Amino acid sequence: MPGIDMPGIQQVRRKSRAVLRKTGIAPSGPVYGRLVDAGRSLPIPAAARVAVSTAVLRRPWKVPVRFDQLLVGAQGGWTAREFADRTDDLLWPSTPFLDGPHVALLRLADEVPELSDEQILDSPYGRLGLRCIKAGGNYFGGTDEAGVLAAARAFVARHRGEEVPGAAPRPQQSGPQDPVLVAPVRGSDQYQILDGHHRLAIAAMSGADGASVVAKWLPVTTPLQDLLLKMSWLDGTHELYQPIDAPELRSGWTTVRQCTDRLAKMDAFLAERGIAGGRYLDVASCYGWFVTRMGERGFDAEGIERDPLAVPLGRAVYGLPDGAIATGDCVEFLGGHDPARWDVVSCFSLLHHFVLGRGSVSAEELIRLLDRATGRVLFFDTGQDNEAWFAESLRGWDPARVERFLRENTGFDEIVDLGPDDDARPPYEDNYARHLFACVRSA
Repeated sequence: MPGIDMPGIQQVRRKSRAVLRKTGIAPSGPVYGRLVDAGRSLPIPAAARVAVSTAVLRRPWKVPVRFDQLLVGAQGGWTAREFADRTDDLLWPSTPFLDGPHVALLRLADEVPELSDEQILDSPYGRLGLRCIKAGGNYFGGTDEAGVLAAARAFVARHRGEEVPGAAPRPQQSGPQDPVLVAPVRGSDQYQILDGHHRLAIAAMSGADGASVVAKWLPVTTPLQDLLLKMSWLDGTHELYQPIDAPELRSGWTTVRQCTDRLAKMDAFLAERGIAGGRYLDVASCYGWFVTRMGERGFDAEGIERDPLAVPLGRAVYGLPDGAIATGDCVEFLGGHDPARWDVVSCFSLLHHFVLGRGSVSAEELIRLLDRATGRVLFFDTGQDNEAWFAESLRGWDPARVERFLRENTGFDEIVDLGPDDDARPPYEDNYARHLFACVRSA
C-alpha cells in the first residue's frame, strides 16, 4: 500500500516492547504463544472480552502492514494454534494470507463468473469451511455444506459489489466498521490475522498492497516456531539446521547449514559415477531435508534421527511420508541392520561428537558401522580444527587427518575430498568450512 512507513512499524514494535518490559508481562520462549491463547480461551462473555481487549490488549493506534506480512491466523472462532491442533495442520498458522483460501476464492470468482456449488466446495475456501465444521464447530453459523455455500456466496457478492437481499451479519462475523485485528508474530516481521480475513481479501483483490490494522500488544508464536524451539539441539535459539521456507522464519532466524552446497557436490559425484538410484540413508537426518531431496532424485530415501520431534516437522515442512524418518540411537540403528543395506549413505557433522566423547561408542566404531551399512558411496563430513569453537578440542583434526582416519578405519576402495562447505558465513564466519568426503566401494 503506498505510503506505508516500515521504519514506523519498527518504532511501534520498540514502543510495544518497552511497555511490556515495564509491566513485567513479556515472557519469552515457545510457551509464550500458548499463554496468550489460553488467555483468549477463558470463559468470558463475548461483550466483556471485546471490551477488555479493546481497552487493554490492543494498541490505541493503527499499524500499516503489507499484505505479504500477513498470515491467515484465527479461524472458526478458534485461535490459529487451536485450529491447527483441531485439524492436525501444523502449518496453517504459517500460511501467507495471499496464498490462503479467502483470496483464492475471490480469484476463482473473477475467473469463473458463475460458480457452481461443486466448485465452491472444492475450493480452498469451501474446504476451510467444512474443516471448521468437522473440527467440532461451525462456519459463521453454518453446520453443513449449505451453510458453507451461503457464506461463500455472500463473500463473493460483497467482492463484486452486489447486494445480498436480507443478508444479516452471521455469527462470529465482524461488521464493516470494526477494525481489522492482528497480532505480531514473535521474532519476525509477520502478523497473524485475528479478525477481518474477508475484508482484507476484498482489499487485496481490489489492487491494494496493504492496509491499516489494529494490532495486539502481545505477540504470538506459531506452532512451527514452537516445535523448532523444542528441538533438542537448538537449545532455544532462533536457528535452523536445515532450510525451511516459512514466512515467520525469514527474518530473525539463521539458517546454519545451507545444505544445497553439499547436495550439489553429491549430485555431481553420483552422476560422474553413474549412480542414479537405489536405497539412501541419512544418518542424523535432523528435519529430513536430505531425505526429501534424495527422494526427489529417485532414491528410496530414509533417515535416522534421535529427536522424535523431527518426524512431525519433516512431515509438515517437507511432506515426508510416515516411516521416512526413524527415531532413536544411530549406533543401535546401524548395528541392527544387514551390511551394505543402503547404496548411498550420508552422515554430516556427527562424528566429532563421538571424538569428543559424547557418543555411546568410539569414533572408530561409529565410522565402522557407517562403512558396514554402505553398499556404494558414503558422503561424510565432521567438525575440524579450523573452526573457532573446536580449535583446541579437535586440535589436529584437519582435512588430511580426517582423510587418514577414514582410510585407517574403513574398507572403502577410494576416499575423495570434495572440498569445503559454504556455511562459514556471519554469524559463523569463523566456523564450518568442513570438507565433504566421498568414500567409494567398487561395484
